[in-house]
Amino acid sequence: MPVVISPQHDELYERLVRSGAVVLREDDAVHQDIRPARIGLLNLMPAATMEVTENQWLRYISNTVLQIEPVLLKFDNDTREREGASRKEILKRYTSFSEGSADGLDALIVTGDNLELRKLDDTQTPQALPFEEITYGPALKEIIDWAREHVFSTIYSCLASHFALNHLHGIERTIANEKVFGVFEHEVTKYTRSPITQGMDDVLSAPHARWGDMASSDLTEADVQVLADNRETGWLLASDENNNGGLDLYMQGHPEYDKYDLHGEFLRDWENGQRMPLGYYDSNNPAALPRMTWANDARALHSNWISTLYKHFSGNSSS
Repeated sequence: MPVVISPQHDELYERLVRSGAVVLREDDAVHQDIRPARIGLLNLMPAATMEVTENQWLRYISNTVLQIEPVLLKFDNDTREREGASRKEILKRYTSFSEGSADGLDALIVTGDNLELRKLDDTQTPQALPFEEITYGPALKEIIDWAREHVFSTIYSCLASHFALNHLHGIERTIANEKVFGVFEHEVTKYTRSPITQGMDDVLSAPHARWGDMASSDLTEADVQVLADNRETGWLLASDENNNGGLDLYMQGHPEYDKYDLHGEFLRDWENGQRMPLGYYDSNNPAALPRMTWANDARALHSNWISTLYKHFSGNSSS
């Protein structure tokens, strides 16, 4: 929760604000009446992991300074609800985007999806599924464009980050010959003043499970700030300013993952030649227990994101 500072400590208040702390003046705290933040979750994951994904994202944003009103979103006329589709039943409890956004959204989370590769024979080189062949692609572009104008901050995760960066900045995605798979350390960009990494360690740990990649240099050339990067496996976090006075956040990795998620992916795919996830198992032995080394970084990351929303709210108390 925020720190409340009495009027005689204005210098302390200003100093804490500059340091990235969440603070309130005592008079503001007494009269505070801020509605819950409406945060949309556009869940693109396959049916088997949709509920797990809900739990992961909502858990991390729940332990924060704001009350959260989650809005589970689907596309208008969502093709994933067609007869016989695996996600049809789950999507019945989701709200169409036009209805869910009618009262406004303060923030938005767009998850990844397992749509990186074409379905090819095992012997063939991995080949990207073009964005234009994703059936919900046109609807997703409309949401991205709307969010840039009307949402204070949006998180795009994994595939969604690549899709959004391609749509907004024309950045091309490449496909690796081998899946980027494991838990990796990322150096926070030196001298960055981004509120997203404020007060975090200089090295962030996070899982990756992806074939696609966008070069850090391409993001920088497009005026997208890389916030945390691994020179060998690629960036973890990047951000840019939107048209609503806030910032949008791109996550190429999966800080939201639970302890056994990579293990499940490995067991699912090992018969197809998937190698063991790096930096994940104790003694690099898949027979040993996985090690979760990224939970604290993930909590700090999501807490910082919610703090940016809180400061926006406290500066716009009429919201």
